[in-house]
Amino acid sequence: MTLPMTLEPRTPLPLHRRPLPLLAVAAGRLLITLSPARMEWALRRLSRGARPATQAEALRARSDVVSVSRRAAGQYCLERSVAAAVLARLRGSWPDWVSGVSLMPFAAHAWIEVDGRPVGESLRLDAFQKNIVISCPHTRRSRANHPTGRGK
Repeated sequence: MTLPMTLEPRTPLPLHRRPLPLLAVAAGRLLITLSPARMEWALRRLSRGARPATQAEALRARSDVVSVSRRAAGQYCLERSVAAAVLARLRGSWPDWVSGVSLMPFAAHAWIEVDGRPVGESLRLDAFQKNIVISCPHTRRSRANHPTGRGK
């Protein structure tokens, strides 16, 4: 992310709830080292077979990731959003993973959302143009219903 941020509040997780979020953070760190195209491909593969996440499930995944990772609690939005999506998937659901940019002033950001609403974000994201959206495959529109007629 290119915007200045402070650390988000972190609530300690009980020891028995830490392994899965830590695994998701580790997977997120690996995924963000890939090229953007490969990372997008991997996230699309991960989303297969999942059910759409609820707002509560997505917020819990994001909060758990922030709780176990100081980097995710700070300015590393890509790592945070990927890890939160992975954690939700490990729990059986998938929020929409989104990457976008704002041109005035220039900023890049990545986040998760449910039903078009960002989850746990303090930034106003309405000025951001979404450039990559990875939705749960069950919620994708068919090729014929896509506005461009080309599908996603």
